[in-house]
Amino acid sequence: MENILAAILFAVLTASGALGVSSLGMFLFHRNPEDRDSEQRERWEYGFFGLAGIVVMLLMWFAL
Repeated sequence: MENILAAILFAVLTASGALGVSSLGMFLFHRNPEDRDSEQRERWEYGFFGLAGIVVMLLMWFAL
C-alpha cells in the first residue's frame, strides 16, 4: 500500500501511451474517400489526441 501513488501513475502512463499511439496510428492510416472535409477534420482530431496522449505519458513518466 505504500506505493499506491506510483501504481496509479503507472496506470495513467500505460493508458495514455496506448491511446496516444493508437490515435497516431489512426492519424496515419485513416481514410474516408467519400468525404474529404470530414477526413481532414478527423485526421486533425486523431493527431491532436495522439500528441496529447504522448505528452501525458511523458509527464507521468517524469512524475514516476
